Amino acid sequence: MASGWHFEGRSVVGGGAVQSAHDSRRTNRSPCTWAPDAVGALNTLPTVSPQLERYIQMNLRSELAQVQQHMVQNQTATMLELGTSLLNQTTAQTRKLTDVEAQVLNQTSRMEIQLLETSLSTNKLEKQLLLQGHELHRLQGRNSALETRVQALETQQQAELASLRGEKERLRRLLGRQSGALAGLERSLRAASSNSSLLQRQQRELLESVQRLVRVVAQEPASVRAAEQVFQDCAEIQRFGANVSGIYTIHVANMTEPRKVFCDMEANGGGWTLIQRRENGSVNFQRNWRDYKQGFGDLAGEHWLGNEVVHQLTSRAAYSLRVELQDWEGNEAYAQYEHFQLGSEGQLYRLSLSGYSGSAGRQSSLVLQGTNFSTRDADNDNCLCKCAQMLSGGWWFDACGLSNLNGIYYPARHHARKLNGIRWHYFQGPSYSLRATRMMVRPMGI
Repeated sequence: MASGWHFEGRSVVGGGAVQSAHDSRRTNRSPCTWAPDAVGALNTLPTVSPQLERYIQMNLRSELAQVQQHMVQNQTATMLELGTSLLNQTTAQTRKLTDVEAQVLNQTSRMEIQLLETSLSTNKLEKQLLLQGHELHRLQGRNSALETRVQALETQQQAELASLRGEKERLRRLLGRQSGALAGLERSLRAASSNSSLLQRQQRELLESVQRLVRVVAQEPASVRAAEQVFQDCAEIQRFGANVSGIYTIHVANMTEPRKVFCDMEANGGGWTLIQRRENGSVNFQRNWRDYKQGFGDLAGEHWLGNEVVHQLTSRAAYSLRVELQDWEGNEAYAQYEHFQLGSEGQLYRLSLSGYSGSAGRQSSLVLQGTNFSTRDADNDNCLCKCAQMLSGGWWFDACGLSNLNGIYYPARHHARKLNGIRWHYFQGPSYSLRATRMMVRPMGI
């Protein structure tokens, strides 16, 4: 039958659309393309028998079930893929959240530790503050006690100060009376000194008269007798018979003119020729080299005999030196040198001493060897500072040294802390200016 149906397997003769739908289901199995075509093909089929219709419905139902199952599987796979992707993203986000949570936990732990440390530090500071408060209260108590004591001491000091002021006023009045008495004594002493000077002049005139009488009555030639009466120093005058201290005339070898000198016939056996005396500040000792060479001052008072005379004296024989000192408290001391010699002017009147003894200190305040004489216009010391200008006067300064008996004369109550005054270090210290000094020479062995 040309128009009849032929079934072979799942094919229908003349039903190309059904076959195409079947082939499409096997290849693509897409419900969106197969279902409309199959429905159109069914609509175009001619009327079939009920048996064929039931067969087709059953066959189509199974096919539709398979298509639906395939669609469900595809949707399920898609959903699984989406779920897997979401699960992977969720896992990644979870890991990130876990890392962030760990970081937050770590940070929180660190902050808790810092907070704990801060709490401990705060507690420690609170304890220290409490201790400081206790200490402050204790100090305040002590301060109150000290203030009370200070007030008591101030009251006591004010009372003592008032007492001292009264004592000072009493001493001032007493000092005024003593100053008046001292002025009277000084006037009496000056008068006695004037009388002593008169007696010295009379003695000198008497000695010269005796010398003239001896020359007249002598039987030797006049020139020989005159030579015998020329005295070299005060020791010779003493040997001649003079025993009163005063001004005498001597003839120093190598000097053309005779020189007047003051002779001390009493101190330590007498026979001393004075080369320096300080006693009242009446003579200015701030002199130049020429003045110290030739000598200056009043032989009966303050004077410097002269470096050239002393050089000539000590060059012809061995001489000793005696230095006498007196402070403002009435204490006296002396320094004696067994050997004393002064160099020439060409040797800058260099000092040479040895054999120190005396009460003016445990050791010499004069440098014993090699010290040159310096004045304000002749700096021969061993210091760059020019000691004669800084410390005043002319002296054997060395490096400004331990002594200067030709310094500035400072009166009573002004003699302390005077580096440029009349100093002898080992007697009263380096800055005590003395009241009186004497330097004198005589031949050794007397």
